[in-house]
Amino acid sequence: MKFDEKQIALYMKNLGLTREEAIQTIIDEDEDNLPDLTPEQKKVEKAMMRADRKEETAPRKRERKIDADKRFLIQYLADAIDGTCDALDPIQIINPEREIEFIYHGTKYRLTLAKPRVK
Repeated sequence: MKFDEKQIALYMKNLGLTREEAIQTIIDEDEDNLPDLTPEQKKVEKAMMRADRKEETAPRKRERKIDADKRFLIQYLADAIDGTCDALDPIQIINPEREIEFIYHGTKYRLTLAKPRVK
């Protein structure tokens, strides 16, 4: 049976165990059989896990930061599309940081700008 060496080292360091004792502790933890709980007991367990966390009474109001780059790009794309084709009905900027909508030959189109999050 293979054991996680990091976990063994952690047990040896934090608990002052020998290597064999740390391995035995891991085996014992894996073999622990917890009883199946009834739905009522699961509710109690869940309530106990929540501890003393205060429930919020009112939702938080978060102020959105304006993304000047996205606004510039949406306006630039709208101007570019509008200036290149006479068959377009007036372009509408639905969301100044996200969406442009226009009608071309009787069909409605929507252009959406997405900015992936940095990982």
